[in-house]
Amino acid sequence: MRFLNIEDEMKYFQRMFLLRKEIENFLYNEGFMNIEPSIFEGYDEFISVNSRIDKKTTVKILDSNKDILILAPDITTGIINKFMPRWEYGLKLKIFYYGKTYKYNGTGIKENREMGVEILGEKNENTDQDTLNVANRILNKYSENYLIEIGSSKFLKGIISACSFKKEDYHNILDFLYSKNKQELREYLEKLPYKEPMRTLYNILELEGSYEEITYQLKDMYLNDLAREGLEELKAIDSCMKNITDKIIYDLSLVSELSYYDGIIFRGYIEGSNKAIIKGGRYDSFTEQYGYKVPAIGFTVELDELSKILYREDV
Repeated sequence: MRFLNIEDEMKYFQRMFLLRKEIENFLYNEGFMNIEPSIFEGYDEFISVNSRIDKKTTVKILDSNKDILILAPDITTGIINKFMPRWEYGLKLKIFYYGKTYKYNGTGIKENREMGVEILGEKNENTDQDTLNVANRILNKYSENYLIEIGSSKFLKGIISACSFKKEDYHNILDFLYSKNKQELREYLEKLPYKEPMRTLYNILELEGSYEEITYQLKDMYLNDLAREGLEELKAIDSCMKNITDKIIYDLSLVSELSYYDGIIFRGYIEGSNKAIIKGGRYDSFTEQYGYKVPAIGFTVELDELSKILYREDV
């Protein structure tokens, strides 16, 4: 963010400092414990478990042993890498952190300040809803005009796996979904050998709205057991969050640039920006790659973007 003078810049960072402290106090009062994440990740290890990350955007450095490290593009990966090899059966953690992620954007290194929440080792019928409620309360604290998009990685995986795409096709299709490019998605699918599940995928960028609306649109489309399981998870969320129905939209095409989500996935927006303020989801299977498979869900609060909105309002 550019500033007209030093005084404006100082006001902006003071606003961000207060914002960070407000969210920290809120999370602490909700029973979360604070940790300090590492800013370094091993390059090969990180890329092996985050296949959707563009390698060109990672910020690489050499350590004293000439091993390649990167400045963390994602903090959750480092937290799981830290805890899973030492995980103890029955352990439950509710943690929060403040940290920075780093990305090379073609002209320089972009820092992104964020706060994050992770709930590890705990999963019951209310865990997803409780996590969404924490995210909802943070959004509502800073704006009455906000929206939460909720999707299902499980639903999407069920439909895509039934199509038996080649690896290259699979990644290209995810890229089209991530960028919400309906025309290119449909043109790409039309060039591939037709299979029944592709009709659902062909229309997936239109599958958004209330839970009742998306299930009505799906009634004549292909579904398999995994896709139905994903829909049932969304149904459970919808039934428990009727008090904020006007703030929720279900989007079955929702995709993250990170590849580890395997359950619900969500984003939160507030008036004044078209960028997500909150990003998160469930990633149980991801933990297994580091030692133990445990229930895991979390989200980040994008402090830079939220601070910009609040700073503009203050000005």
